[in-house]
Amino acid sequence: MIRGHARTAALLLAVGPLLLTACAGVTDRTRYYVLSATPAAPGGLAPAALSSAAIGVGPVQVPRYLDRLPIVTRGVNDVVEIAPDDRWAEPLENGIARVLADNLGPELGSDRITVFPWRGGVARVLDYQVAVMVLRFEGSPGREVTLDARWRLLGRNGQELVLKRSTIREPITGAGYQPLVRGLNRTLARLAQEIAAEIQSRPDTRAAGS
Repeated sequence: MIRGHARTAALLLAVGPLLLTACAGVTDRTRYYVLSATPAAPGGLAPAALSSAAIGVGPVQVPRYLDRLPIVTRGVNDVVEIAPDDRWAEPLENGIARVLADNLGPELGSDRITVFPWRGGVARVLDYQVAVMVLRFEGSPGREVTLDARWRLLGRNGQELVLKRSTIREPITGAGYQPLVRGLNRTLARLAQEIAAEIQSRPDTRAAGS
């Protein structure tokens, strides 16, 4: 029995380095992507006199099938496909909120934009809050991407000022996930323009910025 255990130990010692060598040769093919702000298209809104208005973006909610790091695409007959090697570098709801905030700043001429969750007593000083429920945020590589979202604009006291639904589609060309991510960035820029237009149309906007 002792000799048997000795032979087993010797075999493990011989195989171990081979396994480590094999693992060391494995290449990680994972690619990570982040959403980013997109410059406003020509003809967009002129910044309003809102430089002192405080605006909060969030919370952003995404459907469960999108609540994952692998990028989700939609194929023929609404077949959902999950990328094996292409992933978001952050939770999707965080990226959407961050980019909406980055796009809203230039649209509104405000440098007081914060992203949910609020820190300290920020909630008490917000002039507007934008809460977003995403229904769709995916696309078909080489064809188009779709952002379908319901969003609410809340006032100082948490009162709902407006509830709207925006469905935005952007064509994309080129294979792979990079063109798809750029298309999704453009849908967020257009959503930010719609939200900014609503804020600028509010009769209390100037009072909020004063």
